[in-house]
Amino acid sequence: MKNLQDLFQLVATATEQNGEELRTWFINYSGHVNKMQVNYYFTGWKKDSHSSQCDSLEQNLDEDGIQSLYWFIKTRLK
Repeated sequence: MKNLQDLFQLVATATEQNGEELRTWFINYSGHVNKMQVNYYFTGWKKDSHSSQCDSLEQNLDEDGIQSLYWFIKTRLK
């Protein structure tokens, strides 16, 4: 079972890999409402990118949401 600290460590790893091999991550953390949204552009982000080039997930940071976000990011890292 992953916790919030595990998730934020993985977010740091994704941030470090941002831009490598065209991979682009957008991570929005809204602490005031306890939510996170992650957008992953697997072919790189462009101003006119289409949503088909983007995987996206938004979750509340409860137990289930943390698991979903963690594995969403983990399975897309190199």
